[in-house]
Amino acid sequence: MIALKAKLLAKFQQYSVSQQFYLASVVTYLITIAASLYTGISALTIGTTVAAALIICGFIAWCIPFARWLHTAWDKPFAKTPIIIMHLLALLMSTACARFAVAETLGLPPQSFDLTVGFLALLFYIPSWLLVVAILLGLTAVLIMVIAMISLPFEAAWQHMTRLAALLGFQAKFKQSRSMIMFHGAGALIISVLFAMSYGYLTDNFSPAFKAVTKVIALRSDFHKTPNYPDVRTGEYVHPLENGFIAYAREQEDKSVIIGVRLQPAENYDVVVSTIPPLKVVMTNMAEHVKHSRALIWLLSSAASETKSDAILR
Repeated sequence: MIALKAKLLAKFQQYSVSQQFYLASVVTYLITIAASLYTGISALTIGTTVAAALIICGFIAWCIPFARWLHTAWDKPFAKTPIIIMHLLALLMSTACARFAVAETLGLPPQSFDLTVGFLALLFYIPSWLLVVAILLGLTAVLIMVIAMISLPFEAAWQHMTRLAALLGFQAKFKQSRSMIMFHGAGALIISVLFAMSYGYLTDNFSPAFKAVTKVIALRSDFHKTPNYPDVRTGEYVHPLENGFIAYAREQEDKSVIIGVRLQPAENYDVVVSTIPPLKVVMTNMAEHVKHSRALIWLLSSAASETKSDAILR
């Protein structure tokens, strides 16, 4: 028994770190099934969770050499390109989420609320990384699974051919089986599902808070007091929309704010809101303003006092 344990331990140590995690996950799951059948108490949830955690650890250990290589090659353009593409994907995803939040919260087209969408895109940038990484890992998992399904039958056939060649006296080498590649795909898929579930949890549980933040940002950045704008009532904040509509924000007596939409008046509207005087008048008024400004008087008085003191000293 001791010899068998030592042999199994030596065989286990021959595998890489990621493969050791994968084997530990398989053993854990099998022990959980055996214990459930023997005791009659179902512990598959705990065993599956532990096995999935071990698979995730194995996938991370498998990715560590690639991360180190990417860190050493960071100064080269081919290494920066995928990171820049991922940042662009996260930015596009956060912008799309911001527009959806504006449309859902205000019930108005988000295309005209540029500042609100911009601020919300910054808030959604970090959560959008969860969705971007989930999509990329999901595609990676599918790619790994397809490669494994294609390569494993050829590996099995080649293994049998090498054994047959050995029986006939030919020397043929068989490399280590890559059956563990299925676990790489499983690890990528599990992490992808976890990130997608985390993103869904954030959007579902923090939706009321995001709606309140969206209303405050829209009110402070895209609605403005414009008393000279047509058909604007006293104390209203307005935001022009397309097709002759206008959005307004009006404060109520209880300090609450309502946001509504109304159609602008169809009749001709002609009101002078400001007048630009001629250039000569502007320059004359500017010169008079500078001439009577306190700062200029103080500078002239300081210069005169210094000149007087210099004459006394001489």
